[in-house]
Amino acid sequence: MNNLTKNKWFLFLLGFLLLANITLLLSFFVFGEKSDRKTLNQPASGAQFLAKELSMTKEQQSKHQELREVHFKTIKPLWEEIHKTKDSLYKQLNNPSFDENSLQEITDRLAEKNKQSDQMMFRYFKELRTVFTPEQQIKFDSIVPQMINKRGGGWNKGGGHPTKK
Repeated sequence: MNNLTKNKWFLFLLGFLLLANITLLLSFFVFGEKSDRKTLNQPASGAQFLAKELSMTKEQQSKHQELREVHFKTIKPLWEEIHKTKDSLYKQLNNPSFDENSLQEITDRLAEKNKQSDQMMFRYFKELRTVFTPEQQIKFDSIVPQMINKRGGGWNKGGGHPTKK
């Protein structure tokens, strides 16, 4: 009789734990907060943020979108080059013949490409700044450094990277 009572408690405890685990899984996957990865990674999120923060007019938004499209068409290939160059650099980790001169050559190329990218970004923001009123420009001047730093040192890094799918 004692053994039968122990088994009942064990089965009850096992059933309770199984139900608790199912409830936990359902809360994560079914009832949990929905996050659409496509929405989070859309490059337009920066544009939407600026439009909201600066209270941009429709005309300003249209001009911003136009400038943005041109900018990303020109800078995207450079970002892809930077990405490929970094990939080729780190693929050399297991290469015993990869010496300091080779390392210096690749990192110099990366530095030049990053310099070009930073210059292009600066020029883009400088041109975009002309779209705004003097009041908006003051706010824009404080927002841009925050946006750049928030994205890990540049728009070409992190979730807003237009070359990442």
